[in-house]
Amino acid sequence: MFKRLPDNCAALYADLLQKVDDSALVTLSGGTFTAKIIHSKRYWYYQTRTLSGQVQKYLGKESTALLAKIAQAKSARTEAQSILTERRRLVAMLGVSGATPEKGRPAKILEKMADAGLFAAGGVLVGSFAFASYGNMLGVMLDAALSRTEDMDFSVERELEIGLQRDMKHDLVAAAPDLITPAQINPWVAPFEMKSPDGFKIEFLTTKIGAHDKAPVLIERFGIHALPLDFMDYLIEDAQRAVVLNGAGIPVRVPNPARYAVHKLAISQLRPIGMQTKLAKDIRQASALIAVLAEDNPGALLLAVEAASARKDGMLALIKRGRNQLEPPIREAFDNAG
Repeated sequence: MFKRLPDNCAALYADLLQKVDDSALVTLSGGTFTAKIIHSKRYWYYQTRTLSGQVQKYLGKESTALLAKIAQAKSARTEAQSILTERRRLVAMLGVSGATPEKGRPAKILEKMADAGLFAAGGVLVGSFAFASYGNMLGVMLDAALSRTEDMDFSVERELEIGLQRDMKHDLVAAAPDLITPAQINPWVAPFEMKSPDGFKIEFLTTKIGAHDKAPVLIERFGIHALPLDFMDYLIEDAQRAVVLNGAGIPVRVPNPARYAVHKLAISQLRPIGMQTKLAKDIRQASALIAVLAEDNPGALLLAVEAASARKDGMLALIKRGRNQLEPPIREAFDNAG
């Protein structure tokens, strides 16, 4: 089900994650830091000018930690290259040790989304590209077939903690010029996805409010629509920082891996008959994470199940049905942990 990475990978990954977090602003150059007060709260941006006009990168709501990073970025601009070189060295060392890198178009899109402030504003990478990041996070090599996908999914809150409107579709096209918004069969349903001619797809998702909340909703801050998904609030409630291995490391936010596994058990049981392939993949992804966590962090599975048990929306019943589809050894490990 999984193979462990060399012992040094855990330390390398932790070091990279900390360095990426500490030096989140070192790539900024040629512009100025600026603050805006919106509804009595102060938000910080990095402002630059391009041929197409003024561009602002959202940094976050003012906090002691953010102000320290801004101060560090101002004083360390001359050291930025050495910091980025060190981050690239750690990414390379992880790759040589067997950790899983991200390449090509997906890496470009994730880097652009990080740079646009999606994750700083509370956005979360979900779906198989989040699953792909868990191997490095947990120090194991997961089945690569479970990470291969033509869909990249982002979860965004309906009310994002951001004071700047930004057309996220422009950012996506800048990263992958062949992405387009497909024509809708039903003109009354707003598009929540972008596609490329070869089938690669970006989807924006959000939390579901009630059984009748099914139509894509406008996320005005980012100029996109997002499709409400069952139990999305559960999935992203304990989102965690992660690093995608490409270049100097791309900072993202992903669901807690234990919640991801439990969510997959539930979602698998909502798949229609015609989506049995996706159901099988849901169970296999859940199984892979349960196998690792049952050995290394059974408490995380316990807390994830407890959080689902406290809900009143039928999620626990679906988890139990999904649990019945696990292979006996994984089912036993899940039962013992949760």
